[in-house]
Amino acid sequence: MKILFFSYLSHDDNDYRGGGWVKSLAELISSMDGYEVGLAYITRSSLSKKRVESRISYYPIYHKLSLLRKIYTRILKDPDEIYFNDETRRVIDNFSPDIIQLFGLETNIGSILKQVTNVPVVVHLQGICSGIKDKWFPMAMSSRGVWWYSPLKEKLFCKTATDLYQRFLKLSEIEFENYKVYKYYLGRTDWDYQVSRLLAPNSKYYECNEVLRSAFYNHKWHYVEKEEVIISTVMNGEIYKGFDTILRTARLLKDINIKFKWNIYGVDESFSLRKAIEQYVKAKFKYCNVYFCGKKDAEELAILLSASSFYVHPSHIDNSPNALCEAMLLGVPSIATYVGGVPSLIKNGWSGYLVPDSESYQIAYLIKTLKSDKEKLSILSVNAHITALKRHDKKDIMENLNEVYHEIISDFKQRK
Repeated sequence: MKILFFSYLSHDDNDYRGGGWVKSLAELISSMDGYEVGLAYITRSSLSKKRVESRISYYPIYHKLSLLRKIYTRILKDPDEIYFNDETRRVIDNFSPDIIQLFGLETNIGSILKQVTNVPVVVHLQGICSGIKDKWFPMAMSSRGVWWYSPLKEKLFCKTATDLYQRFLKLSEIEFENYKVYKYYLGRTDWDYQVSRLLAPNSKYYECNEVLRSAFYNHKWHYVEKEEVIISTVMNGEIYKGFDTILRTARLLKDINIKFKWNIYGVDESFSLRKAIEQYVKAKFKYCNVYFCGKKDAEELAILLSASSFYVHPSHIDNSPNALCEAMLLGVPSIATYVGGVPSLIKNGWSGYLVPDSESYQIAYLIKTLKSDKEKLSILSVNAHITALKRHDKKDIMENLNEVYHEIISDFKQRK
């Protein structure tokens, strides 16, 4: 069977590769006998050529905006326009897939694949823009205020979180329209199931858990008594990820004299929203022992998280954050907000703790009361590890996908 992935994320050799779940899944499928995997993605480099690595055929689709077009899209907050052109057709014709797997509905790739009628297309749900847009700005933070405290350079180039929000609204419109077209969906949480049933009621939904990065299957958290509590969080720089909750919680912990350090991985010291968040919370990250540690590779991150006392995922909205899944697989005692699809990942009090959105007091309380409770933390760790190991079991995921692919292909043929 030949499966062609379409992803908006770049997979060029010289790029930082977000979306590790895409590559991990491609590697798993391609390692199985009888399967071939192609991965088509958008690139800005005209030098990128088709290549084969680890039995995966990579198809870069060159997309370049003219200077005038860049200015136009930046000012009007428009998503990049990508058309179903000859290069896209060549990729599909060259690979000749039995099924196409589209990662995310919100980009224009989702729009161009609507024109594919001879091959079934299954949408692999990721973040859900239609739900995220309503939680973009945290409690008490206004779009105007965020813009005001953004760096001058970001204002000049229309790259503030407020500008990104305007663009995100248009992405959510694209997503909303694309939901009406596609007939097959892959998801893994109650939230993405419910949203797909609302916006695509005549489609078919199949469960598909994520394959995590290999390093997180190879390390394990163990309780170590420490004088200083080490809290870890992994996130990108989007404003809805809960930086304000981190700062409020850290200030509380400092006020009650808890000795701790809070490491944020994924963003570095140049984080542009820092000033706006500090202004709203009326506290400083550095004064509250919060450190921006930048991006780490999978192996390094697995080691760092395994040495943490807690993993905290404070996002104001999320579907199935891979960073939380990776922390649970390591067995790191985890605290997360009860938002979006997150409750599908954690059983409260058994494999971790769920708290209301923006609830810094409850997070601080849990850290204070659990930090020295070896027995409770060890039980949480074992339960989280077992839960995640079962959820992200590669063999189970592959067996399930094999059934799903065959069912979709069969159903598609009957519909024609």
